[in-house]
Amino acid sequence: MPLCNDIIKEREIRFTYSLTEADQAEKAVRLLAGIVGIELVVPIRINILRVRYDIREITMQALESALIDVGFTLQTSLTLQLKREVIAYCEDALRSSLGIEADNQQPPLTFTKATPLRHNLDPRPDNWRNYI
Repeated sequence: MPLCNDIIKEREIRFTYSLTEADQAEKAVRLLAGIVGIELVVPIRINILRVRYDIREITMQALESALIDVGFTLQTSLTLQLKREVIAYCEDALRSSLGIEADNQQPPLTFTKATPLRHNLDPRPDNWRNYI
């Protein structure tokens, strides 16, 4: 059985910094304040939100996907995407060890060799297109 400290998680949600949507963290606080399982929602900066939640009730992946569905934009740097995948995997593993069934369990992040994509439908070579 996991320790109580393992069940209560405290994480940061980072929104994209935008001049038109500068108060995303404040809006998210008002939205997340009454959700079951969330103990604390505090904006740290205008684009960073600190959330403390009970893993038995809700996961970070559910929180972020709900915010995205409503229209919030989260930062999508490679390190944050990797961190999100690791957090989702660890939380799903913890929930399954507690006996909580997950609705949509996702496999862990796998890296594959990227294949170059050709989006250009023009059959001419690249050096010819510069002169035409």
